[in-house]
Amino acid sequence: MRILLAIVILAALGWSGWWWFNASARERALTRWLAERGADGWIAEAADIRLTGYPNRVDVIATDLRLADPDAGWSWHAAEFQVLSLAYRPHHFIVALPGEQVVATPYETITATSDRLRGSITFRPNTRLELDHSTFEIEGMTLASDRGWTAGIGKAILASRQTAGPGAAPFAHDVAFDAENLALPPDLVQAARDVLPPAIGRVKLDTTLGFDRPWERSTVEGDSPVLERVRIGEAAIDWGELDLRGTGSLEADAQGYAQGRIDLRARNWRSMLAVAEASGAIDPTLSGAVGAGLGLIARLSGDRDALDVPLDFAGGSTRLGPVPLGPAPRLALR
Repeated sequence: MRILLAIVILAALGWSGWWWFNASARERALTRWLAERGADGWIAEAADIRLTGYPNRVDVIATDLRLADPDAGWSWHAAEFQVLSLAYRPHHFIVALPGEQVVATPYETITATSDRLRGSITFRPNTRLELDHSTFEIEGMTLASDRGWTAGIGKAILASRQTAGPGAAPFAHDVAFDAENLALPPDLVQAARDVLPPAIGRVKLDTTLGFDRPWERSTVEGDSPVLERVRIGEAAIDWGELDLRGTGSLEADAQGYAQGRIDLRARNWRSMLAVAEASGAIDPTLSGAVGAGLGLIARLSGDRDALDVPLDFAGGSTRLGPVPLGPAPRLALR
């Protein structure tokens, strides 16, 4: 009996020592990282950092966390930032952001509040903390800008994982996004009020993103991977009577602009054109020509309400079928 009791006591002491070592290492790592960012010229501080979760969890909770890069002109403030994990799974973290967040850029400041904002992140077991896979959940999020607009997300899931299988690029990630009830900024809603409801019913995206290097700890420190290619397996928007689908692939040209093609199928496409014209996305002087050109394509397909048309990106320009739309988006910032 004494031997059994001694074994239990030693095991408890050993586990307690392991928990304290693990928790202290997490706290030191966060404190050291904040100090290093401060030495680099950032604003990086937290009002309080505390450890909880003994005996099976190692939870680090930072309150009033502030990060800012004055050179880049952005800042982020979170009322509370929680990093939760099991003591025996040190490379798997749950990140939770209860309360309010404020993100400031050189152009505007956005305040985000949500009923639920939580993510599960698993890193590869190396010192670089290379991202393996992740899932983020959003519920009841409201976005408010100091420029006067508001928007919201009813529910959304964003998931990623390193691409696997024969021929997979070394730093590619499969990314899926599924969101419901996206409330749009009032200006766009006002423009679309006669043709579409104020919120998008559902947005779904299944894609593979190819980067030039892995997502790891240095990414947060400013060394962001460059997006070089995009493969869209499925993209779908259900917005009132508008049903838009797309598949295709893009890659960055020498200047970083998108080149490639996305095959679009739009049902009730005239609603989309009306919104684009009312919101200013298409020059009113071109909208008539765009509508006539797309109408001809729809008639040739045999269904006036459905449009099958390629969205082409080449030479820094974008074309919807035969109709020029303007400059191509910047895919990579080199």
